[in-house]
Amino acid sequence: MKSNTIKWRIFKYNLVVIIMLIALVAAIFNIAIRIYFERDLIEQLNKIASRTEGTALRRGPDIFQRSDSTPIPRPFNEERENRVFRYYFMLDRSLREPLSVLDADYILLDNNKNIIDPPVEWYTTAGTDLLNKISAEIDKSKDLNKESYLDFHYTGTEYIAVIKPVSQKNNFGLGWIVIYSSLQNINKLQFAINLILLMILLLSAFIIILISSVLSKKISAPFNTLNQHIQSIAERNFGTKITTPVYDEFSAFVNSINLMSEKLEAYDKAQKTFLQNVSHEFRTPLMSIQSYAEGIKYSITESDSAADIIIDESKRLAQLVENLLYLSRLDAIEENYHFYTLDINELLRSCTYRMNGIASKSNITIVLDLMENDVSITADEEKLSRAISNILSNCLRYAKSIVTIKSELIDERTVRIRISDDGPGFESAELPNIFDRFFKGSKGSFGLGLAISRNVIEKHNGIITAENYESGALFQIELPII
Repeated sequence: MKSNTIKWRIFKYNLVVIIMLIALVAAIFNIAIRIYFERDLIEQLNKIASRTEGTALRRGPDIFQRSDSTPIPRPFNEERENRVFRYYFMLDRSLREPLSVLDADYILLDNNKNIIDPPVEWYTTAGTDLLNKISAEIDKSKDLNKESYLDFHYTGTEYIAVIKPVSQKNNFGLGWIVIYSSLQNINKLQFAINLILLMILLLSAFIIILISSVLSKKISAPFNTLNQHIQSIAERNFGTKITTPVYDEFSAFVNSINLMSEKLEAYDKAQKTFLQNVSHEFRTPLMSIQSYAEGIKYSITESDSAADIIIDESKRLAQLVENLLYLSRLDAIEENYHFYTLDINELLRSCTYRMNGIASKSNITIVLDLMENDVSITADEEKLSRAISNILSNCLRYAKSIVTIKSELIDERTVRIRISDDGPGFESAELPNIFDRFFKGSKGSFGLGLAISRNVIEKHNGIITAENYESGALFQIELPII
């Protein structure tokens, strides 16, 4: 898996989140369970201490002599030895009944904080060192007149103890009862719980990582498809479209790529057609010039007539080159437009004045029907004049007797220019293509004039359309007002 892919980033972020969650859950869980265990331990030790205290005080007079002096166990005889043994047995039983995981034991202290030794026959888990450790911890306690708790470590094991003062509750010399327990079983239980929790978290993490990997593949799959399609476009295979289902967030992006592919395909076809037409348009005058030049050289044709044809074809060729260069400049990004505030009526009058000479030669009248109010637009005068003149030239080529130019307001933001003639109009098959480069009608010259007009008007944020109107053709131009 590459380190700079969407799939890897999704997987990496999910992995980091999973590790952080595992650590956070483990820490919070251990803190919570430790607090719970400690509270539960104290509660259990309190229950044990209460039971042990009751048993010790109830059975104590049978074991210890009643005296205000320091209690000394009576001499052991067989009967008393049995009573002592039953006493410690009952104390031990009071320890074991309520237990769950605690391994509790007890120590009896007299009023002088001395340990009252159990009978030799009695088994106890506490060694001498542990008893001495507990005794030392008790000596450190400042206030032993009320119930208190001890928390200490011995040989790497943690212990907890409850110290209950009972000297005020008896007259046979029993001073304190100490209930203590190691936390070894609790730690083992906590370790087992942590192990189970770790297994659950690892299994959950594995499942989440697996799901994350599948989801990242599904998310990255559309990008792989888009990449393959874009590579296909780079190899000039424009006809294919993306049909793979994608998420709603990518649908607009995919539609844009498909639209781009369609436009590139159309542009590629137009370029091929353009090159074919250009080669044809250049070939015809060049062949004519070549043939008449050879005729002059070999005295096949008259020099004067041949020279006139060569001059006419040269002018035609020069005009074609000039139009091509002008159109290519309009298409170029670096072509500069110099926008100024213009009066639309004055612009139309100027165009009409320049075209009147051509119109009079063909006995055609140009009629102006302009708005009464002056309307200003922002435009490049030279380029917009050329665009309108190209349309007028097209209308003059097909008109019978009249060409009409009309200006009108559509609304407060848009002005419309209508240029129409009384000619035969467009054929239905011509309308979709009349603004394409090198598309010529029956009387067309090069097929570049209307293409130039559309380019210029669109650069002015305008719209140009063509249609058949009454007895002739109608061009409509809409331009924004200042």
